[in-house]
Amino acid sequence: MKQIATVKRMVCENVAEVSVVRQSACAHDCAECAGCGAQPSAITVQAGCPFPVEAGDKVELYSDNRLLGYAALVYLVPLVLFLVGYLLIPGISDLLRLLFGGAGFGIGVLLAVLCDRMVQRKRIINYQIIRKI
Repeated sequence: MKQIATVKRMVCENVAEVSVVRQSACAHDCAECAGCGAQPSAITVQAGCPFPVEAGDKVELYSDNRLLGYAALVYLVPLVLFLVGYLLIPGISDLLRLLFGGAGFGIGVLLAVLCDRMVQRKRIINYQIIRKI
């Protein structure tokens, strides 16, 4: 996955700290839709840098495809566990089905949070600057 980032500072010779604006569904084209008030947020990551860059440079950042797998985990696992909890035991009341589904959803969210913390702690996702813009 490729994104545009801004170099904040050099951490060491081959590692830069960059800021990446998160993309949302609305694409922040507020002039077209009268504005929803949503502010774009940015995340800061460390990226490998095989060539010299300076603070303020715009660069193209590449992240490996594992990022999409983690996104699928965050969005799909709670949904699947909700459906499993809701549909698993036929013949019970709707209230109990909703409780089991809610419990499955909660477990899925907990798994997503734990996965997110592991990814941040171990720096599993690698970022690489591939060119200056």
